[in-house]
Amino acid sequence: MEKWQKILGVSILILILGLGLLMILAPKDQPREKINILLLGVDARDINHPGNTDSITILSIDKKTKDVAMLSIPRDARVEIPGRGVDKINSAYPHGGFNTTIETIENFLDIKIDYYILINFEEFENIVDTLDGIYVDVEPSTAASVPELNGKSGFSRLNGEQALAYARFRFDSAGDMGRVKRHQKVIQGIIDEALKPSNLVKAPTILNQLRENMRTNILPYDTVVLEKFVQGFKLDKARIAVISGNYTTINGIVYLIPDNETNEKIVTELGLKD
Repeated sequence: MEKWQKILGVSILILILGLGLLMILAPKDQPREKINILLLGVDARDINHPGNTDSITILSIDKKTKDVAMLSIPRDARVEIPGRGVDKINSAYPHGGFNTTIETIENFLDIKIDYYILINFEEFENIVDTLDGIYVDVEPSTAASVPELNGKSGFSRLNGEQALAYARFRFDSAGDMGRVKRHQKVIQGIIDEALKPSNLVKAPTILNQLRENMRTNILPYDTVVLEKFVQGFKLDKARIAVISGNYTTINGIVYLIPDNETNEKIVTELGLKD
C-alpha cells in the first residue's frame, strides 16, 4: 500500500472515533498540556436537525506523554444548562447547539473543551459493517435480552445492527450506567478494528459515509504530524471512567443526580485538567 493511502486511512478512521486531534498541530501559544475532545452521538434523521445527544464522552490526550483518558457522561445527568435551567444534559445540544453543550460540560466538570465531534449514531451501524464487524465482550445477561445478538456472549464479533443494538440496550440492573459502559466497549472495538492494516484500504468508503453524518471544528490536518502522533499514541492503556451519581425521579422524570465530590476526584485522577 502506498504511504499516502496508509496515512489517509489512519487519519479518517481515527477521526471517526474522536481522535481527530492527532491530525493537527497544537497551537504553539497554547500553554495547556491536555487537549480535550468532546464526542457526541446524536439520534437524528439527519445531522442538520438536532436531536438529543445520547452519547456524551470526553476524550483527553496528554500532548507530551500521549496518555489517553476517556470520561463518559450519562445522558440523564441533571445539570445546569445556560439559558435553559436545570435539565438532563442530553437536552443541551437541541436547546443551544455546540456552544451551549460545551459551556454546560465545562461548567459542570470545571474543565476546558478544545474540540468537538458530532456523529449521527445511526451511522455507526454502517461503519461497523464497512469494517466487517467488531469484537466486543458481551455480557451473558445482555446477550439473553437483546434479540439482535442471536445469543452471542463473551468475546464475539458483532455486525453493525448487533453493535448498535448492544450499545443502546439499557434495560438491565445497571440502567443507563450500563448503557454508557457498552458505548465505551463499542468505541474501543471500532478503534481496535479500524487501526488494523487490513482495514486502511476502506478509508475512502468510510469517508463518504461520514461526509453527511459528522460535524466537527477540527482543522485540516498535517499528514507528517499525524504519522508521528499515531506511532506514540497509547490507546491500549487508556483510562476509562463514567460520571458518578444516584438516580432519582422528579416530577415523573428519571434523572441522575451527580455526586460532585466523587466526580471532582474522577476528573482529577483522569487528568482532564492541566
